[in-house]
Amino acid sequence: MGWEKYVGRVGGLAVALGIGSAIAAVPTVAWADTDDTPSVSATAGLSKASADKPAEKPAKKRGLGAKRAATTKTAESESSDDSPKSVAAPKDDDAEAQKDAETPAGSRLFKPLFTPRTAPPRDDDSEPPAAAPLLLTMLATARQKVEERRADRAAAAATSSAVQASPSVVADPADTEIRGIPQGPVVVGSTGTIYQVTRDADGIRVSVVDSDGHVITTSDAIAGTSGSSIPVSRTDGSLVVVTTNDRATRSTLWSVNSQGEVTKIATVAGFTSGAPQVGADGSLYFDTNIPFIFSPIGNIEYRTVRVSPTDTVRTYAPDTSVTLANDGSAYLVSSQFGSRTLRAIGPDGKTKTFLLPGGADGMDPIRGEDGYIYLPVGVRTLLGGKTTRIYTMRGGDSTIRTVAGLPSVYTVKNDGIYLATVTYPGNVDRGEGTTSIYKINPTAITTPRIIDARLRSLQVGADGTVYAVVRDPTSTPVVVISPDGTSRSTVQLPGVAPSLGSFDRILGAGEQTDDLGYVTYTANGANYLAVLNPDGSVNRTIELPEGTVPGEVFFGPDGAAYQINQVRDLGAAATAEILLTLSNDTFSPALHGPLLGSSTDVQFAPDGSGYLMLRNDPAAGAQFVGFDAAGLTGVTLVLTHPVETGYPVYPQKYMVFGSDGTGYVASNAPDDPAVYAITTTGVTKVLDLDDGTRPTAIPVVGPDGTVYVTTVSADGFTTVHTIAPVV
Repeated sequence: MGWEKYVGRVGGLAVALGIGSAIAAVPTVAWADTDDTPSVSATAGLSKASADKPAEKPAKKRGLGAKRAATTKTAESESSDDSPKSVAAPKDDDAEAQKDAETPAGSRLFKPLFTPRTAPPRDDDSEPPAAAPLLLTMLATARQKVEERRADRAAAAATSSAVQASPSVVADPADTEIRGIPQGPVVVGSTGTIYQVTRDADGIRVSVVDSDGHVITTSDAIAGTSGSSIPVSRTDGSLVVVTTNDRATRSTLWSVNSQGEVTKIATVAGFTSGAPQVGADGSLYFDTNIPFIFSPIGNIEYRTVRVSPTDTVRTYAPDTSVTLANDGSAYLVSSQFGSRTLRAIGPDGKTKTFLLPGGADGMDPIRGEDGYIYLPVGVRTLLGGKTTRIYTMRGGDSTIRTVAGLPSVYTVKNDGIYLATVTYPGNVDRGEGTTSIYKINPTAITTPRIIDARLRSLQVGADGTVYAVVRDPTSTPVVVISPDGTSRSTVQLPGVAPSLGSFDRILGAGEQTDDLGYVTYTANGANYLAVLNPDGSVNRTIELPEGTVPGEVFFGPDGAAYQINQVRDLGAAATAEILLTLSNDTFSPALHGPLLGSSTDVQFAPDGSGYLMLRNDPAAGAQFVGFDAAGLTGVTLVLTHPVETGYPVYPQKYMVFGSDGTGYVASNAPDDPAVYAITTTGVTKVLDLDDGTRPTAIPVVGPDGTVYVTTVSADGFTTVHTIAPVV
C-alpha cells in the first residue's frame, strides 16, 4: 500500500524536529505493519501452563445469515449430565429455550500469541533522543519509592508484637503482599491449598499462599467483577470464582487450581449472590438474578443452575430448593405454574423426575440424621380425602409410602423423623380435627399415635418419648407418649400459650440428650417453664423473670439446655436479655440486648461453650459474653469495631472456632486492629496488626488449626497473616 513508508518518513521528521522523541524512546514496538501481517485481537489469556501453545485452528467468521448449531435435548428421566462430552451444551429441564448458559470451555484460555515485533536495525538509525535517559530516570525513581515503602513495611513487621504468630515472623513483603483489595477471607481447599481472591484495576486475581502467608503464585487477571458472589472450593481442591459483567446480565464461572492456572467453566445469564452449594461429587448449585427496573430491589430471580462435575450446565425454575446428601446425590424441588416437580440426581448424574401432587405449596426435603432425605407431600381429593406421600430418598433412588392426613409439624432425630399429620372435615381448614404422629425411618413407619386435637408444638426426647403440646385457648394440655406408643398420659398445665415469644438465631447448636420435655406457658400475668418427665409427671416448674419474653429451649453441642428471656416492650426491640441455664436452673444478670439486624444471637464452640452476641449500648460495637453448662463463665470481650460476615451471608456471624473450642474475633478499630482469642478462661490478643494493615473479614481456621487473617493496607495491598496453632 505504501502507507507504512509515509508513516515512517513523517515519524522520522517528527523525531528530527524534537516532536516524536517519546515515541522513538520505545524502539521495540513496531507502530506500522505490512499488509500481509495477520491482525490479532485477543483478550489476555489466563492459563500460565498454556501461554505458549499455538492456536489449534484459525477462528472462522460467521455470515450475517448464519445460525448457531442446534443443540440436542436429553430426556429428563433417567438422564445423565455427568458423562464426559466433547461439547457440553446446556440443557433446560423446564422446556424453555436455552439461552442462559454457554458451552463450558473445552480448553484453557491462552495468553496472546502475538508479540509486537522489534523494529529491524537500519543503517541510518540515529542515536536515541535525549528524552530516553530522562524517561529511564523517572522509572527508576518510581521503583525506588516502591522499594522504600516495602522496606518500611518489613521493618514494621519485624517489631510486631503478635502473640503466637507463625514461626516465620518477618517475611519479605514481596513474598507476602498481594496487589489488590481482598474479596473476602482465604478459602482452604479440600486438598489443603490456601487461596486468596483479590481485585485490582485489571480484574480479579487468585493467589495461592502457604501456611505462613507467603505467596506461592498468583493467577493472571480474570475479567469482570465479583459482585456479591463468594468463591468456594470444589471437592478436587480447586477454587471456583464467579465474575459478572458490568451490566450484571451475565456471569462466568472460573476454576483456579493449586498452580494458579485459570480455566473457564461456563457462562450463564444473570448475576449470582452468595456462595454456590457444592455437592459431595463436586457439582455446583446456585441461583441467578437479572436486573429488572420495575422491581423494588432492582432485580428478580431468574434461574437455578446446576454445574455437573464434568462442567455440564443445566438450569431450572427460579423457585427451586436444593438439598444435598453426603453420598453426592441431590434433590431439587421446583415450583412453577402452580405445580411442583422433584428431581432426584444420583451420584452418577442420572436424574429421576417426579411430578408432585398438591399444587405449588408444600414442604422442602428434610435431611435426616440417618443419611436419608425425606419429602412429605400432602394430597387432597375433590371429595375431601387427605393423605401424605412420603418420598424417602438416598443415592438418587426413591421409595414412596403413604400415611393418613396432611403434613403439619415434624422433628428430626438420629433414627428417622417424627411427622405429625392433620385431618379435618371438609375442604377448608378451620383449625379443628385430629393429629396423627408417625415415626418414619427408611424401612418402616410406626402405627400412628392419634390425638383428637391440633398441636401447638411437637418435641421428642432422646429416648423417643413424645411430648405433644395441644393447641387450646384456655389451658396447656401436653400429651406424653412412650417411645413404643403403648402408654400415654396428659398433663394439664395451669396456663395458656404466651402471647409473645422471642426468636433466637443459634449457630452450632446440638441435639437434646435428656428425656425431658420443656413447655412454656403464661398464668396470672407471669411466664413459667414446665419441665416434664417421660411418665407424664411434672419434674419442676420455673418462674421466668418478670417482664420478659421467653424464647424456645435450645441445646448446646454437649446437650446442655438453655433458654433466653428478652426484656422488651410490645413491638420494640429487646433492651436486655437474661440467660437461663437449665442444668442448675440459674439466671444470669440482665445483660445488654441482642445485636440488631440479621446477626447471630448465640454461637457455640465445639467443646460446648457458647457466646452471647450483644449490643454495646450506648457505645458502638458488640459484646461477646461467654457461658457454659454451669452458667456465665465471667469472660467478656468488648469491641467497638468487630469484623463480621457481610451480605449475602445469613445469619451474620463474628466468631470462628478451632477444634479445641478457642474462638477468634477480629477487630477493625482504627487505633487497635487486632485478632483476639477467647476461651472459657479469658481473652488473649493473638495478633497485633501494627504494620499498617487492617482485617477485612473474619478469621479462617484451617484443618491443622492454623488461623488465617486477611488484611488490607491503605494503598490497596493484601496480606494474609497467620497464627500458629497451640500444640
